[in-house]
Amino acid sequence: MMFWWFAGGLTLCVIGQSVLLPALAAGAIRPDCFLLLVCLLTIRINPEAATLQGFVIGLCQDALSGGPLGLRAFAYSLLGFVIALLSEHLFTDKPFAQFCFLLGGTILTGLLTLGLVAFFLEGPPLVPTLLFVVVPEGVMTAALGLLLLRLFRPARPLLAP
Repeated sequence: MMFWWFAGGLTLCVIGQSVLLPALAAGAIRPDCFLLLVCLLTIRINPEAATLQGFVIGLCQDALSGGPLGLRAFAYSLLGFVIALLSEHLFTDKPFAQFCFLLGGTILTGLLTLGLVAFFLEGPPLVPTLLFVVVPEGVMTAALGLLLLRLFRPARPLLAP
């Protein structure tokens, strides 16, 4: 069952990131569907499976983006592990907690990616990129993720048994 959620989510991310999300872009900044998939899938599974899922999702994004192969795979596997480990000990069913997970995960992944690019390659300047790309992308991704979580949450019965 989990495989079908993973495969379907990955397919929707590929389609959404390339076709649907350019309409939501504010300049060069747009939400990251792949990171959103990592956050949504790894909340309720064990850390080892979350690490593997994050690696595969990141590798797929690396292959499609044309950037350095393995950069997002490393960042997303680390993010999947941390989210799965923290969600075992935290109550993550409230909207504020979900928003914080999404925002923190997006910003930390952006910082890690930016730091690795700056270390290994002649990357962009750190502070302007952080302020004008990583943080707005994190806010957009977290807002979209919270909206999707609220739209597709399981329906509660009107009358309790």
